[in-house]
Parts: sequence; C-alpha cells; structure tokens
Amino acid sequence: MSSNINNVELSYDDLTPVYKLTSVGDFKQALSILDILSQKFSDNHNLYTIGGECYFNLHEYELAISCYEESIRIKPNISHNYNSKANSLLSLHKYDEAISCLKNAIEIRPDFDEAFFNLGIGAMHLRLFDLSMQSFDMAIQLKPNFAKYKFAKSTLLLLYGDFRNGWPLFESRWEMDVLFSPKLLTTRPNWSGATNSKLLVWPEQGIGDQILYSSLLPDLNRKCSDLIVLLDPRLINLFTRSMGDFCTFYPDNVQETELDYDEHIAIGSLCQYFRADEKDFESSQYGFLKDDVIKTANIKKDLLALAPLNNKLCGISWGSSSKKNGIHKTIPLKSFIQLLGLTGYTYVSLQYGDTTDEIKVVQDELGVDIISYEKVDNFYDIDGLASLIQACDVVISVDNVTCQIAGALGKEIHILLNYSSWWGWMANRTDSPWYHSVKIYRQDVDKTWSNLSQNLIKNLNNY
Repeated sequence: MSSNINNVELSYDDLTPVYKLTSVGDFKQALSILDILSQKFSDNHNLYTIGGECYFNLHEYELAISCYEESIRIKPNISHNYNSKANSLLSLHKYDEAISCLKNAIEIRPDFDEAFFNLGIGAMHLRLFDLSMQSFDMAIQLKPNFAKYKFAKSTLLLLYGDFRNGWPLFESRWEMDVLFSPKLLTTRPNWSGATNSKLLVWPEQGIGDQILYSSLLPDLNRKCSDLIVLLDPRLINLFTRSMGDFCTFYPDNVQETELDYDEHIAIGSLCQYFRADEKDFESSQYGFLKDDVIKTANIKKDLLALAPLNNKLCGISWGSSSKKNGIHKTIPLKSFIQLLGLTGYTYVSLQYGDTTDEIKVVQDELGVDIISYEKVDNFYDIDGLASLIQACDVVISVDNVTCQIAGALGKEIHILLNYSSWWGWMANRTDSPWYHSVKIYRQDVDKTWSNLSQNLIKNLNNY
C-alpha cells in the first residue's frame, strides 16, 4: 500500500520522507504528510508517535498528548510513547499525570534511564523528595556519566538545603550538552584556591543569578584580594559603588586578555567554596548592594509628590519574561491588585516592559492609580531601578529580578511564588538564607494565588 504527495512516494512502512522533514525542523510539512498517511493507514502507531514529536517541537503539547495516546491505544507496550507523553504533560505542569505515565514506561522497560529522570523532575515539582531522589539516583546508576541527570539531582539537594553535597554536583552544569550560558574560552586554569592569584570571575546565566552569586564576592575577597569581575553591563554602576573598593568590574562584553589574570572561576562556582551550610550565608544576608542615596532621595521626593498624603509607597512587580515558566510565575496586573487589596498604600510600578495598557485597565476598571516612574527604565537602568526600589516603603513581587535586587539591597520584599518555583528559594520556607529581608508566600497544590492574600496582608499590617 502506498500514496503519493508532491511526487513523493509514501508507504505504510517507509516513512523516510517524513523523517527527512523532521530532521531539518520542518514539522508543519511533516504533519501535513502524516495527516494523509493516517487517513490511509490508521492502524500504524508510528504515524502518531512521529506526529506527537512534531507537535511537541511546535510547543503544541495538548495535540502531542493526543497523538501519543492514539499510538498507545494501537500498540500499548512501547515505553517510549509513555515517556514522550509525560514530557508533554511536564511542559503543561501536569505533574501528577506525568508521574502516572512514567510509571507505565518504567514498568514496560525497567532500565529506561530517561523515564526515571523525568519521574524525578515530576516528583521534585510536587515536592515528593524521596521519590525524586530515588528516581534521579536510578537514572544516574543507569547512565553514570550523563551530566543532565547529575545536575537535576544537585538542584534537588539544594532545594532542600543539602548544600555540602549539592554544590559539587552543581558543577555538572558545565558538562551538559546544552549549557545555560557560554563558558569562558581561555587557556588559563580554573581557580586553585590560591590566595595570591589574580583572579577573573566571569558571569553566567541571567542578571538575577549574577546578583545572587555576587553575594559571595566579599567572602572571596577575604581569600583572594586581586579580583576582576565581569558582569552584565547593566550592573556595573551599582556594583562598582557597592564593591569597587575590592573588585574591579567590567561589562561582560569586554574581553580580558589572558595577561590580565592568572586563574578564573564562574561566579556560580563560588558557592562550593563558601556556602557549605546555612550559617555560611550570614555574611551577606543583610544586603551587599548600595543604592545611589542622592538619586534615591530625589526619586522618593517625586513619588511622594504624586501620592496621597500619609500613604506608604508599595513597589510592585507582577510579571516574568522567563521563556521556560514565566507564564506560571506571572499574575495579570488586575488580578495582582485585587489580590493585594491594600489601603493606605500607593502602588509604584517596578515592572519592566511596556505596562501602559495594563495600568490603564486597572485605573479604569478598579479605580486604582499606579505610578509609572518614567525617569527610570526598569529594564535597562538597573542602578535607577535599585534607587526606585529603595525609595519605596515595601516591595511586593512575583519571582523575577526585582526580588534579587531588593534582597541584595536589604529591602523588605514579599515574594509571591508559584507552586513549582525555582530551587533557589528552597522548599517549605517563608524566608531565604540568601536575603534576610525576604518574606515568601507560596501557592498551594491547587496552584491558585488566592491563598496568599491573607498572610500577606497580615504581615503588611504589622509592618
């Protein structure tokens, strides 16, 4: 049996034309051919498996799940289909369903390392520590040198405060096929721990990560006094003011020649040397960044002139642009304001990006005014944003860079976390070892925001 489309011979068994399309990323054209084939050969489970892979790569996860389910219906004993379906469920944050699916995959194939890894991920997001650890350990046992599995286990250990074992394993991030950030290309050696070394500290990941890990620079300075630090260009002014007496800061788009330093280290790799247990965090808990006090005073004056008399200034940030899970961390502004329901406060926007339409909706529909301070660009002017944050009496934010800046300034900040939140905020805590000024509120397992309001308002009333 065969069919023909655009002069390409298609048959029940030979799916080479489809595989060629998927290999070059032309998933839509592949789906067009699969649609024709599935009408003629509806009992071929491979067609639905490939269709699921195409939809998954197009981020059409619900459609991918439907394809995998059809493939499983036709031929229910193929472990790969259960694992692939689980990947789509994980992408939709449907962790319970994913776990059930993965258990089916493992029952069919007990040595399926990727299924154990995915089971660990799903269990970690549901805060099922024992199941997650057992699953990661089994994946590592089956594939010992696969860095992705070791890195996942490191984040689980860190999530639950096992820093001594977590940080060394965290170094496996540099062995992964897909890196979070590019490595420094150099022939100079990694830092040996020498105290007389002229050391280059280079940045990794995003601006929030760089701020977080920079809390270790004072600890590093006590061991190694000659420090050159590369950072996102937006951080240079703020960090030079705060730590310029013992670090020389350069934007990360400036290439240091190898003659300028003896050894180097990624900024996140400092953790394994200086954060072995929770007491080690005490040195930086109370703020390590310094705002421009004159700029802050001027901003405060401007804000108070726009606010009703005797109102406190509440800085707010409600959105995340994270490609991976920003949608789950974000609260639409109207819902955010309704959740807070504060009186005696004037809201000040700390949110980056164009928020004009959202703010207008809140003003028109809720009658709530929000100050958008146009003298500071909340995305590019991080030094100005630090002053804007410091000018507020209190800050409330979802999980984004605002939290890192406020925490590093020692500013009181109330963080609203989605149920499956970043490992750095750890599990089952209302505080943070990184920043003393942080108060954390977490979604319940129902993954709604309404349960956060009561405790938040209670704490603000005590402020």
